Amino acid sequence: MSDTIGQAAPAKVSWWRRFGRRNWLYLAFVALLVPFGMALEASGPGGPDRGGGVAAALMLGGIGTALFFVVNAVLLIIALVKNRPAGKPAIACALPIAIILGMLLLEQLTVS
Repeated sequence: MSDTIGQAAPAKVSWWRRFGRRNWLYLAFVALLVPFGMALEASGPGGPDRGGGVAAALMLGGIGTALFFVVNAVLLIIALVKNRPAGKPAIACALPIAIILGMLLLEQLTVS
């Protein structure tokens, strides 16, 4: 007889759960910065004083990204020290860098 009779098989984790809730929330945060900046820009002054909404969205994005990276770098170090799975914190550390590099590459492709 098998030892697995009466025991439930381990559930297969879908790919979006393996990516991590924290990482999906970060991507949503970055995606919502664009409409947030546009809304601030539309409600602000016109003429030579324009650009405050975009600047506010960029500053908020920079602060959020820096905090996200630092927190996840600490979580990655803790996971490595305690021999815990470090996949989600590693993805979370690489995600801001990948987004910044992607935006710089996109800028080079569109400006030239």
